[in-house]
Amino acid sequence: MAERKEYHEAVLETLNVTPDEIISGMLDDEIRKRMLAVIETEAPIKESLLFKRVINSLSLKKVGSRILPVFDSIASLLPVRISSDADGERVFHKENEDDSYRPTPDSEQRYSYQIPAEEAAWCLYSIIEREGRTMTKKELKSRFVAEMGYQKTGHAIDTLFSAASKCQVIKRTGNGRFTI
Repeated sequence: MAERKEYHEAVLETLNVTPDEIISGMLDDEIRKRMLAVIETEAPIKESLLFKRVINSLSLKKVGSRILPVFDSIASLLPVRISSDADGERVFHKENEDDSYRPTPDSEQRYSYQIPAEEAAWCLYSIIEREGRTMTKKELKSRFVAEMGYQKTGHAIDTLFSAASKCQVIKRTGNGRFTI
């Protein structure tokens, strides 16, 4: 497994644009460029977070129903690999992406719902690999929470753990323990 690199948020120059400018198509190239920059820095990245990063860089609050089709169209044509997360949301990948997860440094904030299940699964894989043994759900979840930098668990983290544990890289033994 490749060496883990910390997760960092893409830094984009802020532009002041209007929704009408986006809808007109005159900013399509700029939006495409910004999407690719975010993917290069943050991939794998869920569609919702990708759109949020670009929208915020354009001084807008959200992707409304008039703007969403523009973003969908541009994102669909990006020259990157696109997969689907456990919840059906598109996940964008950069070229030569390794099979590792990225711990979030204390200086950044990344919520569990923003992390693709596939990336969380590689965290589980790394934990099991380091331990060199099968693990119970309780053991693995406890280490997962600590490894991802969360202070406590809740529904969102339970959901991420559950989705990650169902990914193909994680296996279950006959007695319900986790292995790789």
